[in-house]
Amino acid sequence: MGKHAALLFVSLVVLAGCAASGGAVKDSGDYVEIDNPAVTMSPGAPPTIWVPRSYVEKGIPRGSEVIEMGVSSLRGSGSGSAAQNDAPQAAAVQQAPTVQPAPIAQTQPVHAPAPAVKQAPAVAPVGQATAPTIRQRVFALEAGQNSLQARFNDELKRTPGINVIDNAQASLISRYAAVGTGAERSSLSRKLQEDFGANLVVYLAAPEGISPGKALTAEVYEAQGGTLLRKLQAQISDYSPRDSAARDMAVLKSLRTLALEAGQVAALVPWYGRVVSVEGDRIYINAGKESGLGVGMVLNLYRNGKVIEKLGYAPGQKVAIVEVRGFVGTDGAFASVKEGGKAQVYDLVGFE
Repeated sequence: MGKHAALLFVSLVVLAGCAASGGAVKDSGDYVEIDNPAVTMSPGAPPTIWVPRSYVEKGIPRGSEVIEMGVSSLRGSGSGSAAQNDAPQAAAVQQAPTVQPAPIAQTQPVHAPAPAVKQAPAVAPVGQATAPTIRQRVFALEAGQNSLQARFNDELKRTPGINVIDNAQASLISRYAAVGTGAERSSLSRKLQEDFGANLVVYLAAPEGISPGKALTAEVYEAQGGTLLRKLQAQISDYSPRDSAARDMAVLKSLRTLALEAGQVAALVPWYGRVVSVEGDRIYINAGKESGLGVGMVLNLYRNGKVIEKLGYAPGQKVAIVEVRGFVGTDGAFASVKEGGKAQVYDLVGFE
């Protein structure tokens, strides 16, 4: 085996030299005749030799490729011509078949429900005060003798933003006070503010009596200046005159409507309390817990307000800022100046 391998190696080297030297080439199909570069190496060497066309066109494999071809030719079965054994295409490489991976079963993706994210409760920024929940002090008086006042006051008490002044006092005032004209109602409203700290006064009436289709009325006055703010009306629904329960229900429904509408008006009116006494650095105010004040609340102090015709009461100049320090009775408080000048009796406190 060593002898044949050596001869093949020499032949290939010779052929490589021939191809590189560019000697004469004769064509004969798959083989070509070229000058024998080893003619001078042996006295009996032929002047030309035949080699595969691919050796001339593509060049001869070198190095390890030459050795591999020589070994392959020596291991051949011997069948076929020597030219077929020498050709690079003779030993076709059998490639292993490509193995396809087994198909993976496709399954529908399972989407687990995302866990509910609990949001943290909103926290007010440090130093930012929350809006106060203030209730307007309301006096409800009846003009007439239809026994509506007590039931109307009960409905007002259920209305948000309203603090109803004692019903017994209101009944007593209704019995003896003159409220027949607009001027009398305006004057009484201002008096109720001074004596009871009322913010609003509602005058209830049944101008045409209690009967189906008739209307109940309620006039809302602001008590600082005695200005009429709104006149409300609710019609009594039909009922059988002989059915007293149906009559009461129809009247109650109208009173409830008036109470809700009065509450809507109250929500639009600026809230004010009044300074009733000043002792040293203590300022006493005619509003407290029942009106919705709390310790630490900051109020503006106003002075020299006036009534604006057809609009209402304007609080005047802001002269100081006061802070609530404590309470007196069920609906009174005391405060101290936080910033600004000194307080005086009849000054107003309120919010911007």
